[in-house]
Amino acid sequence: MNAELDKQGVEPQYVGGNRVTDQKTLDIAKTIFVDANARLVAALNEAGVPARGITSGVIQADFKDKDVYGFVGEVNKIHGDPVQAAIDAGEIPVLSCLGESASGQTLNINADVAARQLALNLQPLKTIFVNAKGGWIEDDGTKLKTINMAKDYARMAARDYTGRQGTLLKLNEINTLLQGLPSTSSVVLTSASQLMREIVSKKSAGTTCIKGEKAPAASSKSGMKVSTVPRGPNGKYRVGLLGARGYVGRELIRVIGRHPELELVCASSRALGGEKVAKVAAAPPLNPHTKLPAKPVEDVKLNIDPDLEFCELGLDGIATSEFGESVDVWVLALPNGYCEKYATALDALRRKDKIIIDLSADQRFNSEWTYGLPEAPGGRTRLQGATHIANPGCYATGAQLGLMPLLGGKPEVSGKILDESVPPHVFGLSGYSGAGTNPSAANNLEVLQDNIIAYKSVKHIHEHEISHQLGTSVRFMPHVAPYFQGIHLTLSAQLADNGVIASAKHAEELYQEFFANEALVKVQPDIPFVKNNAYHPHVAVGGFQLDPDTGRLVVIATIDNLLKGAATQAVQNINTALGIDEYAGIDIE
Repeated sequence: MNAELDKQGVEPQYVGGNRVTDQKTLDIAKTIFVDANARLVAALNEAGVPARGITSGVIQADFKDKDVYGFVGEVNKIHGDPVQAAIDAGEIPVLSCLGESASGQTLNINADVAARQLALNLQPLKTIFVNAKGGWIEDDGTKLKTINMAKDYARMAARDYTGRQGTLLKLNEINTLLQGLPSTSSVVLTSASQLMREIVSKKSAGTTCIKGEKAPAASSKSGMKVSTVPRGPNGKYRVGLLGARGYVGRELIRVIGRHPELELVCASSRALGGEKVAKVAAAPPLNPHTKLPAKPVEDVKLNIDPDLEFCELGLDGIATSEFGESVDVWVLALPNGYCEKYATALDALRRKDKIIIDLSADQRFNSEWTYGLPEAPGGRTRLQGATHIANPGCYATGAQLGLMPLLGGKPEVSGKILDESVPPHVFGLSGYSGAGTNPSAANNLEVLQDNIIAYKSVKHIHEHEISHQLGTSVRFMPHVAPYFQGIHLTLSAQLADNGVIASAKHAEELYQEFFANEALVKVQPDIPFVKNNAYHPHVAVGGFQLDPDTGRLVVIATIDNLLKGAATQAVQNINTALGIDEYAGIDIE
């Protein structure tokens, strides 16, 4: 197709990995598809295999978005009678990937989608996909004989498919197809040379994919893996918070206090020992220098035991504490370098069916801990049933979500869009709550007035975290601003020279598509403002600008460093690990 377009002087255009089809491209596609159909039918008939070409009348579609994609269709109905008539006549039906709208307009259709929709209509016992490798090949070169989607899909989909988005797309398409077919149906991946064997033999030379059956105890109604953590006597999960004094600890108390299925039973802080937890949570946070409120506090009823007091639970006291065996979820909101010791002490307890989530950077590079970014490709699958969770950093969350669509990893995105030879540059600006509650120049309003302060401009821990998680090098430069809460990120990225993003509008469409089902990521055309995002649990991404001469794309992201950058993200991860509503306790606008 691209060769013919090039021959006729038509430059291929893409939006979100989808080919834009203008009238000339459509005319070329029709010619190519109809010609290929006729040649294949002729070859089959010449070989003594009756075949019937069907180039229209089967696939009914609507415009995907005419203003954006042109003559590209989304399948809304399959008219299977012409196909069945050919089969009944003993002929092999040969279809072209062209559909028609209700008004008769010819539309270009994605081949994988067309094949899936046709199979769902025909309900075959076997569907065969022909690929060059003759099956599903693992990273170590071995060919899988069988893929049981009930047992294997979640694990396989959670892998890193960066640079191989077509492979993930194929896995998703096969899984979706099998879910709509009888349990006795199969999908086979094989080579062209083995096609006849697949048709006439029960033994496959490729990879056979089956739906399989999920064990009832392993899944919830939504298909999520259910945690084995038992609920407390009142039907709620019991939470212990270590490091409750800081700004993040305070937000955690407030979020847990509004949660319908979590109960705070332990809040440890040496500085606040003996004080009532509910009283401290209801009071505004204070500036560490002036001791004056750093922000107004919203008067929200918190379901916290009015008699619950802050305790002082040190390392030596964990094993003998009354909470050691009763707490279901431990939240570590301690400074970097402290959590490792507490995690070790908690792991030494007799009770093993508990969840530990670390909000520090201690475990973010530890492969034995689950990195808790649900919006990342495969993120939710990895979190389901997880017992050791590393909560991402605030800057790192915003930067990853701001760059992730350029690296693919979801079926809507085909291939990397980022030129990884040029590291993206991230300018970060945070409110002074990010500097913590200990007095320093970074939270001193006299120093910050009419000023911003740069710090750790090279080798910041979040630079390593972002680069590690995205799998590509990033340059990060953080700054502190004279407001309390919220982060602004300006992300500058060099695009690969493949024409996938041709304008700022195309970039916005790509991001809208990537985050289409994400409640806590809001994509907008305008530049997001910190003041509109502060005190809200989502990330805002927008303000897309593209320099067509250099291919440099600029994206703006904002995030509340104490909420989606810490507390609500931790609760989102806890919810997912427990198998309950992911957004329970989180106010979603």
